[in-house]
Amino acid sequence: MNEARPVEEQTVFERRPAYRAYLGLMIWGVVLLPALGLGLILLLRAWYLVASTRYRLTTQRLFVQTGLIAKHLEEVELFRVKDVTLSQGVLQRLLGVGNVVVLSTDDTAPRLELAGLRGPMDVKEQIRGAFRAARQREGLRTAEFIPS
Repeated sequence: MNEARPVEEQTVFERRPAYRAYLGLMIWGVVLLPALGLGLILLLRAWYLVASTRYRLTTQRLFVQTGLIAKHLEEVELFRVKDVTLSQGVLQRLLGVGNVVVLSTDDTAPRLELAGLRGPMDVKEQIRGAFRAARQREGLRTAEFIPS
């Protein structure tokens, strides 16, 4: 008898936002540095946004972890993903960063945004390939999903 072996979960990528995604915040921080309080707060905010956020894609799930001390972890099973979109403004295109939005049928995270990513088109395509493979593994077809 041929038994289905569980597929071992493997990491596809681990990323965090790029500092250049917060270039405006950092420029204002440097400009306002003489006003020590405000400039320093803006620079610390840019650092915090990068240091406290991690994105991880595995062959089965997508994780978004936020926080330095108190952590929040959101995950979506890839077979639940309905669509992946890319959002890039003009400045973001020039800097090579953007936001990837994952839409899913997950109850707690129907919309997951991966903000400030370097090479966002590559990330979008990696997620797309991973969720299509996960659906195929689960034996699901697009028509079997609940409509939006």
